[in-house]
Amino acid sequence: MAGERERTAEREVLANERERLADEREVLANERERKADEREQELDKRGRALGLGVETLEQRTLETIERLALSAQRLNREEAAGKRAEARRGRQQAEIDRASAESERDLAKWLPDPSQPIRHAGELRKQALTAIEALAGTEEEIARIYEELAASRPDRRDEYRRTAEQARQTARKAREASRALTD
Repeated sequence: MAGERERTAEREVLANERERLADEREVLANERERKADEREQELDKRGRALGLGVETLEQRTLETIERLALSAQRLNREEAAGKRAEARRGRQQAEIDRASAESERDLAKWLPDPSQPIRHAGELRKQALTAIEALAGTEEEIARIYEELAASRPDRRDEYRRTAEQARQTARKAREASRALTD
């Protein structure tokens, strides 16, 4: 992994150096063109000042062709500069992508695996449902027993019925809790 990074860094340095040299060549070529344009303008001024008059059609055509060739060269250099800039952006994006992928791998190593706690929670939920259902059944059984006691022992009927009602309420609450866990 480190060797690949070093090779990538070396390629990046070489590409940057090539771009720098190409940019320097482009600056020199632009300067030569500027000076040629200045000389041409100076010659045009002198020619007009001396009264040379209108140049021949052939001469003007050749000069126009020469100017077009210079413009084409300038456009080619600008296009090359644009391609170099695009290549530089591509290399920078590739470096960003590599760093991002490495960060994601590092993050993936750091994140815990949630599958075991999820399985454990499912098992506990099943156990809780079983216990709640058993509690509801037991509370219903307690309510039935206290109703029977209330019927058989009139002297404590009110007390037994209150206890039976409390057991039924507890059974209802247990069933509501069971529904909440299954939703």
